Amino acid sequence: MTALRRLAIALSLSVALVGALLPGVTVAAEPTFGTPSVTATLGEPITFSSPVSGDDIAAVEVLVRLVGDATTIVIQAQPAQAAGTWQATQSIDIGTSALCECLADGNTAPNTHFEFQFRVRAADGSTSVGPVGQGVVNDDRFEWRTIEQGLVRVHWYNGNDAFAQSAADVANEAIDRASELLGTTLPQPVDLFVYDTQQALLEAVSPNRENIAGQAHQAIDTMFVWIPADQGADAFAGEVVRHELTHLVFDAATDNPYREPALWINEGVAVYLSVGYSAYYQSFVDGAVADRSLIPLDGLAGLFPSPPDQFYLAYAEAVAAIDFFIRTHGEPKLWDLVRSYARGLTDDEAFSATTGVDAAAFNAAWFASLGVDVPAPLGPQPGPTGPLPPDWQADGQTPGPSARPGESPATPGPSATPRPGQPGGADPDALTRTVAIIGWLLAVVVLVALIGYLLVQRNRARRPPQGW
Repeated sequence: MTALRRLAIALSLSVALVGALLPGVTVAAEPTFGTPSVTATLGEPITFSSPVSGDDIAAVEVLVRLVGDATTIVIQAQPAQAAGTWQATQSIDIGTSALCECLADGNTAPNTHFEFQFRVRAADGSTSVGPVGQGVVNDDRFEWRTIEQGLVRVHWYNGNDAFAQSAADVANEAIDRASELLGTTLPQPVDLFVYDTQQALLEAVSPNRENIAGQAHQAIDTMFVWIPADQGADAFAGEVVRHELTHLVFDAATDNPYREPALWINEGVAVYLSVGYSAYYQSFVDGAVADRSLIPLDGLAGLFPSPPDQFYLAYAEAVAAIDFFIRTHGEPKLWDLVRSYARGLTDDEAFSATTGVDAAAFNAAWFASLGVDVPAPLGPQPGPTGPLPPDWQADGQTPGPSARPGESPATPGPSATPRPGQPGGADPDALTRTVAIIGWLLAVVVLVALIGYLLVQRNRARRPPQGW
């Protein structure tokens, strides 16, 4: 037997030895992915499909994200009826999901461009991803026409070119005005979709709402408005366009990874720059003052109420509070307040930095200017503070009892020794890694010994015969 053959046998034995020492270690082939596809119909759940095959598939997921956005949403996939195909059907609002970094249920708005990948998770937790697919949600109910001017692309289907041009003019003027005051502008052109009827608008973006004339979608740089073709982009229609575009500039001015400004500030600025604190909105505030139904501003920090009367009152209060801020502190201070949110400040921090008082004090001053008191909060109230255990220090230095009831501090309880998997206990994964390292070291030692033995035998074979 030649020395080379002995070396080959030794290597084979070493590999076999490693396998014996590590019986759970196998090398699985990477899964195979086919071309992914998607069906995205307006108002319906989105369906993702892809051929996926492999011997080690513990789970299959779909990774979804807006084009150009790093936020990824994970959806679980299931085997489809077609053999070797995996599929996921999900009701999802992709734009909102990207903003909240969560799975937001609902319909994806038109003009949402997204990309997706299938991911296979093996039994040991390792993952493999397939090719990237792309999709877009379109509103195919109408024959859209498009013109682009300045920072706006107007899409419309009813009315002549002059109608679309008037919408573009109003939109660009609104961008210029908001940009001048907020100290920023839009980074790229935005899309403005003009619907001829309110019902068509609602079916596109808010099937469950009844009282909207427009919406701005920051995540996809798109606005949707209702402007009848026989009305033109003036009067109320122009107000809607200015309002929604102000939202997009406001979002650009306050963008930060931590938190959003209170909703009443966002909406109040949009109403202020689009129409001002008009007699229409004053009537809602005057009525609420008269019947003591005014909503404190912290009640308008998130979503606005749904009932129509409170919905319109919320908008009226928002612009009324902005108007009061300007009369009290001046318009430049308002824009300083808005821009301060780009640093990720809370409402209290932003108000204190700009005006010297927190948001609650500003709310109280606004209520006082209207001749009413801030109402007591409704709903559950914090319970009374209970007595402290005798071994808790009043100064708060000791976080709590140092022993269980019935035990002295120096006597460990039954579970004083952590079990494996508990904090401070043995880590099963660490134990597995240790065994694996020892196995590989033994295999290396055996391999070195075998190679040394073969070299000695080869040297002996080369020596001349020895006589007696």
